[in-house]
Amino acid sequence: MRALETLVAVADTGGFSAAARQLSISAPSVTRVIQELETDLGVTLFHRTTRTVTLTDAGDAFVADARQLIEQYQAAT
Repeated sequence: MRALETLVAVADTGGFSAAARQLSISAPSVTRVIQELETDLGVTLFHRTTRTVTLTDAGDAFVADARQLIEQYQAAT
């Protein structure tokens, strides 16, 4: 669940550092979680430049699914 929450935070905030602040974790932790998720899925979820982070098409589709899974998990707990 942590990986999905991290993914959504990066998508919502538009950056790894902003997501880290929102989640109260370090920016390198956010980077590591996203890299592991991309490796596990075999797709690139974000376009990264020195100034911006935007979702790829695969990332956009996966974030929508991640949001649903998070909502279902929260409703069940």
